[in-house]
Amino acid sequence: MTTMTMMTRRLTSIPPSLFYRAASVSSRTPRAMRRGRFVAQPLQTHGGSASQFPGAGPTLVRGFSTGEKPSDDPHPPEAPAPASAAEELLEASARGVGQVIFLNSSHSGRILGLGLVIGDPYLATLAALGTVAATATATAAGLDRASVRDGLAGYNGCLVGCASAVFGPPSVLAATTATLIGASATPFVAAALKEAMGGVPQWTLAFNAVALNAFLRSRPLLPDAAEGGAAAEAAASSGGSVFVDVLLSPLTGISQIFVVQSALSGVVVLGGIGSYSPMLAVHALGGSTVGTLVGALGGAPLEELTMGLWGFNSCLTSMAVGVFFVHSTPTVLLSAGGAAATASLFGTMKTVFGAYGSPCLTLPFCVTMSACYLLQRQVPALVLAKDPHSPEKNET
Repeated sequence: MTTMTMMTRRLTSIPPSLFYRAASVSSRTPRAMRRGRFVAQPLQTHGGSASQFPGAGPTLVRGFSTGEKPSDDPHPPEAPAPASAAEELLEASARGVGQVIFLNSSHSGRILGLGLVIGDPYLATLAALGTVAATATATAAGLDRASVRDGLAGYNGCLVGCASAVFGPPSVLAATTATLIGASATPFVAAALKEAMGGVPQWTLAFNAVALNAFLRSRPLLPDAAEGGAAAEAAASSGGSVFVDVLLSPLTGISQIFVVQSALSGVVVLGGIGSYSPMLAVHALGGSTVGTLVGALGGAPLEELTMGLWGFNSCLTSMAVGVFFVHSTPTVLLSAGGAAATASLFGTMKTVFGAYGSPCLTLPFCVTMSACYLLQRQVPALVLAKDPHSPEKNET
């Protein structure tokens, strides 16, 4: 008996009612639902989501995985409306505040803003104004949208606002005008520097170029020479409080990145760093501590140590090493060594720029960190991160 004959006999032996029942079920079940079982199976096996599979909505998957009946709502919920231009500007500006210390996070940026408000509300206002002005200018000029969105167009403007509040004109109107003009110029300076740096990040050079251009002419430090001597005598006369200030100077050094002299602000800023990356917070505190120690060993005036002036550039260098290099023992050594070298360079630049009545701002950090960045070409153990983020997430 042939195979075809056997198959024919088996089919003819099946009761006709089964054919009718199968046909009835098939006709009542939509094709998409009949296929839904096969779409849902990979989601349960591989842990994926329904959105990874075109044509398989979450309702369909739930219907087969839990026994629920798929929804037949003819008006499914609409997708959230895109953010308005104002919302995008504020989000990018919040990231810009965070990007001053390499935090690509609007949440961390808001925490840093709180720290500035605690230390100096007037400075915090000009910092926010500078960040928004720089971000809006970059947006209007059509500069790289991804960079603007990540806050890279705003952080130099933030620092311009901070510096204007402390070293700028005493008039609020004049300082506000200086902030708007200076901050609006930084995106274009940064765009030009990007081409000139030869693959090395531009750090805060745009801020330094704009701010020092003004301060070397206005010489904001010269009128305060007598006040500085009085401050030194006052510090020497109150031994107990000075001891506490010395202990807190690394935290004050962190706040001085934003030209704020407040250990409490430093605590808040350090908390913002820790919310982004706990290991990066260790780099920050360690760098500021190393810089302060180098200043103390070099015989720096006591008031400079307690004001945190020897810590902020070193803090930036240690953080930059933690962000741009893959975490390793050589990276930790570079973080500490870079902080010490930055503090030493700060002592030299402070003297040179001080003779012209100007602060040296973050130039020591920019110079030292550029050298550290280039070391990866000569030291094989130092590996640059493929996508710089934080010590926890950096990979080759």
